[in-house]
Formats: sequence, C-alpha cells, structure tokens
Amino acid sequence: MENEKKKKAGLNYRALILVVLLLVAAILALAMWINIWLFVLALVGVVAAVVGFMLHLGIIGCIGPFANAGMTISSNRMKKKYGARPKGEIIFYGASNFTFWKTSDNDMKPYVTQNHGFGGSTDDLMRDNASRMLYPYKPSIVFIQTGSNDNARGLQLEQIKQNKIALFAEYRKNLPYTRFIIMSGLPVPARPQFWPDIQAVNQFLQSYCDSQENMEFIDATAVMTKPDGDFRPEYFVKDGLHLNQEGHNAWTVLMKQKLKEMGVKP
Repeated sequence: MENEKKKKAGLNYRALILVVLLLVAAILALAMWINIWLFVLALVGVVAAVVGFMLHLGIIGCIGPFANAGMTISSNRMKKKYGARPKGEIIFYGASNFTFWKTSDNDMKPYVTQNHGFGGSTDDLMRDNASRMLYPYKPSIVFIQTGSNDNARGLQLEQIKQNKIALFAEYRKNLPYTRFIIMSGLPVPARPQFWPDIQAVNQFLQSYCDSQENMEFIDATAVMTKPDGDFRPEYFVKDGLHLNQEGHNAWTVLMKQKLKEMGVKP
C-alpha cells in the first residue's frame, strides 16, 4: 500500500512538472510572437523562477554563484521547520545525502531527529553557516558527513585533513556538551577517482575520533561496498552520488547501532 501511494505521488509530481513546462513554453512562445525583448524578459524571469525553485528543493547545491542564496534558503527552511522544537535533539548536519533523505524522521524512529542537510556542503560552508544552522538548536548529538565535495573542488588530502581538524575544534568550542558522530565518506560510483583519498580521510577520521572525547566514528565502507571492494551502484540513485532508499536503509542500521552502543535512549 505504501509503495502504491509513493508511486501515485511520483506520477502526480511528474504530471505537474509537465503541465508547468507546457505552460512556460506557451508563455515564451507568446512573448516571442509579441516582441523579442518581451521574450528575453520572460525568459530571464522563467530562469530565475526555476533556479529559485530548485534551490528551495535542494536540487541545486549551495555552490558557486548560488551559495549565498542557497544557504539563506536552507537556513530559513530549517528555522521554520525546527525553530520551535525543543533543544537537545539529534541533528544531521551537512551532506547532500542528508538533504535528499526525505524519510529520515520516519527511518530513525523511535529517535527524534532534525535534518539540517544542504546540497553542495563543504567543510568551509559547514563552518561558516553553523552559527545559524547548527549552534542555535543546541543538539545533544550531531551526525556529520561532508561527502566528496571538497575533493571535487580540488583540495589536496592534507588540506582536507587540516580543514576537518579546524572544523571540529570550532564545533566543540561552540557546543561543548554535544556528542559528535562522524560518518565516513562514501564510495560513490560517480566519483571513483576520489575513492583512494576518501579512504585515507576515513582512516584519519577514525584515528582522530578515537583520540577525542565525545566523538565517535561510523565506517560505512564494508556495508557500502561489495565483498571484493567494488562499489554498490544499487545503493545510489541514477546520478551515482546520492543514496536511494535502499542505501539509506543500510546507513540507518549503522546509525542506530552506534546510538545504542553510546547508550542513547529514544
């Protein structure tokens, strides 16, 4: 029954998109027929509306020229959804895999969680925006994963390590009573060239967390790869970057296991 509802919702969503696209095409055609400059104006308006809508949905990450707008939209969305909630809840912060995890509230039950993920997250963005997207909520536990975006930006391995040390120090200074759970970087099929460096960062994170108080590490490598070490594309959507529901289910098991090990009660 649940699958039928999701399928029907997906069909309705696609039908709505088709209607909107046809309407936009009709408006542009009419504008072009009337006047070329009116067409240009209408085209600019349509592009701006589409970009804004995609930023709102998290489809466009908080990157490049969209970074400031994307972070503001994400911050306002979180404030509207979670601003009135009690302090001390569990928060997922950063990582577009958190952003697209639309079933996180239900998947993590009986634990009460907040999803503060945003697309295009990097260590710099997570540090610079924590004052409005993380610290005010005073979480008891924070799950953190930055993914491979820093690798994709061209940062070298040692720079990534140093950035993470500075990032965690900043978090712990502002949230001294919060416990942090660091998620390993995932073996994403779309970015195989970064996997060696991601594995090196994972090893570094494991050692770092072992040396710190109130910091835990979850290595998802064994679950997210095949016995021969190859990637598991069946755990990802078509882009090869983001987890599908099966992948999130595997992730969820690891998260709940870690919370149980830490003695965290729902």
